[in-house]
Amino acid sequence: MLRSRRVAVLAVAALSTVGVLSVLGGAHPVSGQADPGSRALLYLQSQQSSDGSIPSSPGSYAPSELYAIGGAAAGYDPKALSHGASSVMDYLAANVNGACRPATDPSGSAGACGELIQAVVAARQDPTSFAGAKLVERLNGYHNLTTANGAYGDGQAFTQALALQGLVAAAAPVPSDALIFLQRAQNRDGGWDYRDVKDDPNAVANFDSSDTNSTAMALMALDAAGDHSGDSAALKWLRTQQQPDGGFPYQQGSPADPDSTALVIQAILGAGQNPQASNWSKSGHTPLQELIATQASSGGYAFPGNKSPDAFTTSQVPPAVELQAFPVTAAYALGFTPAAEGRATRGALVYLQSQQSSDGSIPSSPGSYGPSELFAIGGAAAGYDPNALSHGGASVMDYLVANVNSACRPAKDPNGSAGACGELIQAVLAAGRNPTAFAGQDLVGRLSGYYNDTTRNGAYGDGQAFTQALAIQGLVAAGAPVPPGALTYLKSAQNTDGGWDYLDLRGDPSKSDTNSTSAVLMALDAAGDHSRDTSALTWLGSRQQSDGGFPYQGSPSDPDSTALVIQAVIGAGQNPQGPSWSRAGHTPLQELIASQGSDGGYTFPGSKGSDAFTTSQVPLALERVALPVPFGQHTFYQPGTTIAGSGAVAPAMAPPPGQPVNASVATATRPSARAGAAPRAGAAPATPSPQPTVAAATASPAPSPSLPGPSGGVAGATTDPTPAPAPIALAPMLPGRLPAPVVYLLAGLAGAVLVGGGGALLVRRR
Repeated sequence: MLRSRRVAVLAVAALSTVGVLSVLGGAHPVSGQADPGSRALLYLQSQQSSDGSIPSSPGSYAPSELYAIGGAAAGYDPKALSHGASSVMDYLAANVNGACRPATDPSGSAGACGELIQAVVAARQDPTSFAGAKLVERLNGYHNLTTANGAYGDGQAFTQALALQGLVAAAAPVPSDALIFLQRAQNRDGGWDYRDVKDDPNAVANFDSSDTNSTAMALMALDAAGDHSGDSAALKWLRTQQQPDGGFPYQQGSPADPDSTALVIQAILGAGQNPQASNWSKSGHTPLQELIATQASSGGYAFPGNKSPDAFTTSQVPPAVELQAFPVTAAYALGFTPAAEGRATRGALVYLQSQQSSDGSIPSSPGSYGPSELFAIGGAAAGYDPNALSHGGASVMDYLVANVNSACRPAKDPNGSAGACGELIQAVLAAGRNPTAFAGQDLVGRLSGYYNDTTRNGAYGDGQAFTQALAIQGLVAAGAPVPPGALTYLKSAQNTDGGWDYLDLRGDPSKSDTNSTSAVLMALDAAGDHSRDTSALTWLGSRQQSDGGFPYQGSPSDPDSTALVIQAVIGAGQNPQGPSWSRAGHTPLQELIASQGSDGGYTFPGSKGSDAFTTSQVPLALERVALPVPFGQHTFYQPGTTIAGSGAVAPAMAPPPGQPVNASVATATRPSARAGAAPRAGAAPATPSPQPTVAAATASPAPSPSLPGPSGGVAGATTDPTPAPAPIALAPMLPGRLPAPVVYLLAGLAGAVLVGGGGALLVRRR
């Protein structure tokens, strides 16, 4: 961890001189992680040395410690994070006496011990006896070492802050005089300076006046210890430092940089505020949006003035995009790594490809195109080109082109659905094509035709939860205006318990379901309206099962519902791997991965085997992206990239040297993305499913989204070879809403129950 911006600049320069920095190029779709936190960690893993370390200047262990801490915050086991034989924790254990020296050592630092303790605790190891060293005892040896004023070691801002954070992480007592020392060092402007001396009389622009880094670290230390007395003044001062791009510099006069922005985000979180809230927006940009927007295609971050990302700068970003202040609280399965997550994602996509028909479709009930659209979106987010996703015949996009007039019908068609158009738009954008001219059709225009602000009070079509949510997500994805009335319509349908029901009508709270609630919340958040986040997330949290998963209603948890809630949590700017979403030691993502079949597919509870409908709704959650996926803001794949092979779950894959590049997609119309942690850096399909259909034959229960259409294209349909600018893509599905007994009864019937002679299913329809 930096002790000042001056140290950071020198360290980066040293790294460049040693030649450690590398430009990661190319697109290798092997990870399946689309969220910014995982991508940054994959970059760091690609830089990891064979001894487990993250390259840094001589004598510095901070990047390795931050890699362990950030990995734990993202839900990965630091003890398993390696790029060769040794893990990062092996490296820290082997170097424990250098990373945390006794107080009698003139080269020692209390801050170094405090940071190492945080890494050790994040890895669920014992800081009182780590590699033979009593780290907490060593740290306390620095307390009042030279004077009795409460300082740890030299008492400088980062030294004191890291020391206190380490004590809190280890659940050790924090001396009251150490807190008082830090309190008294707060300057009259509300900030702290590098020297941790109040209103330094020698302050000139030389790192001795208040700076964002020292302020953020001091504030996190006090808040972690339960002292919020300095919050108001410090946060007020930090706001004065925010740049028009939403980010933060070390001090005024410098451009915003990733490290400073990340630290301030963490300080905001530590003080109990939301870095995505309007009061932290500058010129329409929040700090998290800026942090995500400046991420390189490799997943790394570069310090201003440098041309390429570097490990030192990147190591300080993951905890912030995972929305955790220091010290982090980790929730992860033992041995869980980015490679394991990537295998799960690729395994699901390989299964779907194995089910793909010769016309390019993913099997589904007649008239439903949802699974095919979700395959395109999930594949694109994982680094594969939807235009090339096929199983020996036409691609999935060939299929959607051929069936465009069924997948998105005009509003005057009695069998049409606004939700169907909204979901197709997201798939089209995932493929880098133009939704206003796809196969000769203006999909955005068709979608807009469903809006009626006069008789339906802002509803799109029937206004049911998935219809309205998918329509809004499609508009956001295409960069089209979202009518305020459409958002008001959704908000007015929220039940008193905080959830939404399938019919999107405010009424009996007992009818609220996780699928509809997740789909609606993603739509509102995608449109920038976070007013219902707290109430909706509170209700969703009350539905979580002891295995970490979620049911449609009641129990047990099912893959579709769990996937949708993961996406909604991400869309609302929370971390689904964070401690607040852990039940009995299990997180939703852990449950989703644990329930995957050996063939890579997913099975709905009560069914005997994997099915394409259920599986299609999972990849985006495994990729940790919410709808709509920001395909226009990030490079996800190179044109023509395909899923190699078929069959069961793919073998372990090495971390990708770079994030896949989607060269066919242009710049997004919105400035920010969402990640697993804050603004919308990614998205997943909103496809609720209380009981999915099996092998495209069984009817599905109430709240399930859309199903892919039958194979066979529309005669005379034209191809659409020309990719167009793509903003953001998304892909949810619409569920049906029926009492649980009816849902389970329908699940055992053939999936041919149609409404009004049209192609819409009674359940799991769009």
